[in-house]
Amino acid sequence: ASAAPRTTRCNSTAMGDEEPQTQDMVTEPPEPGAGLDDADEGAQAQKAAMATQNKMNLQTAPIRTYLDSTVVPILLQGLSALVKERPANPVEFLAAYLMQNNPQKA
Repeated sequence: ASAAPRTTRCNSTAMGDEEPQTQDMVTEPPEPGAGLDDADEGAQAQKAAMATQNKMNLQTAPIRTYLDSTVVPILLQGLSALVKERPANPVEFLAAYLMQNNPQKA
């Protein structure tokens, strides 16, 4: 597999100018042999990193975003099933539905 090209920024000062001028970004090809030896291992590492990042994002997300991402989808499904069934004890029914259909079960 090949690695992404490196990008460097070139700064220079023109004669008489006090402020540095930034030139366009220069892209260099990756070094030979750079990158991952095993593409599957790299994909798994990237997936794990994304999961960690998503978990961190949820921890710092606003309340509404957190609930919309974690609880609301399964809760709406449970409420829909509750309305169809109309059991005598709706709280127990909903609790059982949520436990049986928990998307975070391992």
